[in-house]
Amino acid sequence: MAGRRRSRVRVLRPKRTQVLAARTYEQLVDPGHPVRAVWAAVEALDMSDFERAIRSRPHHAGRSAVDPRLLLALWVYGQMEGLSSAHAIAARLRTDVAYWWLCGGVSVSAHTLSSFMTHSGPAFRALLGKLLDDLCSRGAVHRPRRLAQDGTRVRASAGAASFHRKATLRKRAAEAAAAGPCRQGASTKARAARERARADLQARAALALAALPAAARRKKRAKGVAHGEPRASLTDPQAQVMRMPDGGFRPAYNAQAVSDVESRLALAGRVTDEGADSAQLLPMVHWVARVLGLKPEAWLVDGAYRNLKVFSALESQGIRVFSPLPARKNLLPQEERSGGRRGDPINAWRARMQTPAGKRTYAQRAPTAELLNAQVKERQGLRRLHVRGRKRAEAAWLLSLVAHNLLLAIAQGWLDESEGPFFLTP
Repeated sequence: MAGRRRSRVRVLRPKRTQVLAARTYEQLVDPGHPVRAVWAAVEALDMSDFERAIRSRPHHAGRSAVDPRLLLALWVYGQMEGLSSAHAIAARLRTDVAYWWLCGGVSVSAHTLSSFMTHSGPAFRALLGKLLDDLCSRGAVHRPRRLAQDGTRVRASAGAASFHRKATLRKRAAEAAAAGPCRQGASTKARAARERARADLQARAALALAALPAAARRKKRAKGVAHGEPRASLTDPQAQVMRMPDGGFRPAYNAQAVSDVESRLALAGRVTDEGADSAQLLPMVHWVARVLGLKPEAWLVDGAYRNLKVFSALESQGIRVFSPLPARKNLLPQEERSGGRRGDPINAWRARMQTPAGKRTYAQRAPTAELLNAQVKERQGLRRLHVRGRKRAEAAWLLSLVAHNLLLAIAQGWLDESEGPFFLTP
């Protein structure tokens, strides 16, 4: 057997350099592919807030801008697949036919995706309100009556080793200022890159030095006395070391979100460098009332938001607060331990949370607010920020909330095209 001559076989081998498959972009994905639903939802949105920043005009010189609908659709579909970084999405543009179909021959770079996200924070915030108004006008959801708020710590794009004391920050700033030019023979591009790096380091060092007084005040509030010198990050001066869900301490931002208990739509969001949630309740209530025009009948928060003055103000405005009582009365602040007169707003909150109805209402908080945070961080991939600075971090958070709402609307069937165009542009 071993000595017998092996017989030849006839097979079909791939010829990748000789056969050209001629297909249109429309033929790349099936009619029921999820990317089509994402594009249908985004294409009909009112994108006027995004288009105001575009300077390209018909019959004028200059390059045409990339359609903001395309950029938003790429971000939404990317987050649908768990991608939260511009470079990760840009990599898919070279390999995934769904992204080819979305682009339709338009060239999109990672820089374009990132720039669109970081400069569109106010537009994303406004789009959350427009989405809600459109859904309500179509009868897909009811006007929100019960809102839930929760915060989550999102890892910043900075390492623990980037935090330095004042002396080190001043030293690094001086080193950057004293840095000499490139060696002789370096190209113009190399010299420009070195100058940009030097200027960027100086700017970050100045921001870090300016952030030290606030860091000292936060440390004193947390411990009663400021032990040790305050530190600030040279990589992201606005990031703060916060306690994370796993109990560890890492550089992060506190991302807040308000959602509707009934529909589970995200209504508002903000990002702060304050680790405590107790100071984040009133600003969100004011924003929801001023911008969205909502005055809910109930606001659900966990124990981290417990604040006597804020609760009293909300109760006086007719907004019932649902927040758990402390396990022991001596855990309350001193001013909350006093009984107060009958009819006091704080007493009304206490009495409400001891009733079965109050406990059932509060039980709706976790499936709403915490589920939203879990969806954004785990399903949509925003476990860690890929941008630096609070405003850019807030833009990334608001974009994720917009993507969450669109994906939720698609999943719930609120975007039924058989009923006509959805989210019509006025």
